[in-house]
Amino acid sequence: MTRKQIILSWLSLICLTCISVFASDFIDNIQLFIIVVMLIVFIKGQQIVDVFMELKAAPTFWRLLLISYTFLIPLIISIIYLI
Repeated sequence: MTRKQIILSWLSLICLTCISVFASDFIDNIQLFIIVVMLIVFIKGQQIVDVFMELKAAPTFWRLLLISYTFLIPLIISIIYLI
């Protein structure tokens, strides 16, 4: 990873965090809000796994294991709040 890629990833994480914070001001439907925020959580988790943990070039098993974690946790939280 180059320094530029890391900085851009870090800035995208900050922007995504700001979007999820201010999404409540723009989205009135609670179900849509939860889906949007959990989608942002998934994208941020994928960035962290690929860029900061440097698992993009790791063995497929380890990368898929952590990507599935970033997918399953927001999914479980969404199901809990939407039911």
